[in-house]
Amino acid sequence: MMGGFGIGMGIIGVLFQLALFIALIYLVVTLIKKVNHHSDANDQSEAILKERFARGKLTVEEYTKKNLA
Repeated sequence: MMGGFGIGMGIIGVLFQLALFIALIYLVVTLIKKVNHHSDANDQSEAILKERFARGKLTVEEYTKKNLA
């Protein structure tokens, strides 16, 4: 009887699967951070634009032009 991983998998196969699993986790975490970073930057810039418009530093044309850009 064979136990454990047997002859087919071996230690190299286990290490390869572990490396793929770690790479997948790293990729997912990196993508999540990138998406969150961009949404925070957009929210902050939009808030600054709204504040400048509310204070009267921007006209309606300037506000709409910068908001669409």
